[in-house]
Amino acid sequence: MSIEAGLRDVSDTALVAAVVRARESARPDPLFRDPYAEALAGERGRDMATGTQLRIISSGVVARTAVYDELITRMVHEEKIGCVLNLGAGLDTRPYRLDLPEDLHWVEADLPAICDHKDRVLAGAAPRCRLTRVPVDLADPGARRRLLAEFCRDRPVLAVTEGVIPYLTTDAVTGLADDLRSRPSVRWWALDMIGPLFVRVARRIAGRRMDRADAALRFVPPEGADFFRPLGWDPFDVRSSWVERRRLRREPPLMRAIWAVSPPRTREFFRQQGMFVTLRRTTPG
Repeated sequence: MSIEAGLRDVSDTALVAAVVRARESARPDPLFRDPYAEALAGERGRDMATGTQLRIISSGVVARTAVYDELITRMVHEEKIGCVLNLGAGLDTRPYRLDLPEDLHWVEADLPAICDHKDRVLAGAAPRCRLTRVPVDLADPGARRRLLAEFCRDRPVLAVTEGVIPYLTTDAVTGLADDLRSRPSVRWWALDMIGPLFVRVARRIAGRRMDRADAALRFVPPEGADFFRPLGWDPFDVRSSWVERRRLRREPPLMRAIWAVSPPRTREFFRQQGMFVTLRRTTPG
């Protein structure tokens, strides 16, 4: 079964990402080790994660995971973050595998089905910090604001929306940015973005099924990460997915060949097709 044949909703992309993390963990030289990814992916994830589609996305998922592993760990220790708020957490297992302080509060928020699945699979695993898993529909502005009011109080908060923003509309991203900015304790926000070439490739692979599953890639602002500046967020750490894959030695052969023959202007275009962005609050809530 191909990815497009199995795609029912955005949650299925979490299963594919878990397969990618499991396969990276099994390498003799892994960038990270996720001992829970294979069990979380399950048979359905393994059925979906086959063929050309997986080869196209896997290196980006690996790079994104490794980059945010490093960034989150560093920020938690250096910035004295008291709470990591993982919105649309999917099948992420960082509370179980990263070097985190015991008193850190990690909050996972996602759809009830995702939370139930993780509760079952991870029932025997012990997180390394204080973990709260919250079933919630983040597309509901009222529910989202209640979640922020409950967990974003006094301690400095890092919000994480890994693999979420590209699926939202511009209005939805603006609303989320405003909601996060309304909580003064939310000081940083980690997210990823995509460019138009990425969208075209994804639509060529699975466009019709993505549309039927309401899993289309929607948020591709022409100004890139600068979109967030007028909303009170400064993009102080922006990394190219393509460049990070090269740095981490996870660049597929085709991408390496294209980069080698491309002029500087084309390389700059490729750099913008996937970005790992960390924002810092610039205005009071």
